[in-house]
Amino acid sequence: MQADTRADVKPPQPPGMHSDSQLTATRLAWFGLAPFVLSAAVGAIGWYQEQLLAAFVVYSAVILSFLGGIHWGLAMRDGISNPQGRLVICMVPSLVAWVAVAFLPSLATLAVLGLFYMMWLRYDLSAVKDDWYGKMRKPITFVVMGTHFIWFITLASERVLAVQAG
Repeated sequence: MQADTRADVKPPQPPGMHSDSQLTATRLAWFGLAPFVLSAAVGAIGWYQEQLLAAFVVYSAVILSFLGGIHWGLAMRDGISNPQGRLVICMVPSLVAWVAVAFLPSLATLAVLGLFYMMWLRYDLSAVKDDWYGKMRKPITFVVMGTHFIWFITLASERVLAVQAG
């Protein structure tokens, strides 16, 4: 049997995402920043603040839940060690987000969600070994945390001004 020497034959791909899918995932992740950035920018100006803040924290909670769900996918394809333990851990983002949005005042909600993005990034990068994923997640998480900070500063400064004026 003779080996195929054609130039168009590609070697088998390792498990994980192929480059076309990586590009699509990266583009979608960057597009997913639009609700964060737009609501923080418009809210900081003072327009529709109450509605935009509500939409912002709900979207933030949904995205945190999605980030936890990534590990369900990895466990299902046997891409991680100790899948049972990681399945339990990946429920934490959803629960933290739910508690923050449902039961905390807005400043505390923003702080908890923003800080949890940073904590989850650290865990995420230790569990997902694909280089492209880390390169994508770090700057996106930085932007998400920045939008939480913008909202936090906007609301905190307005409260300080209201106390000073009152």
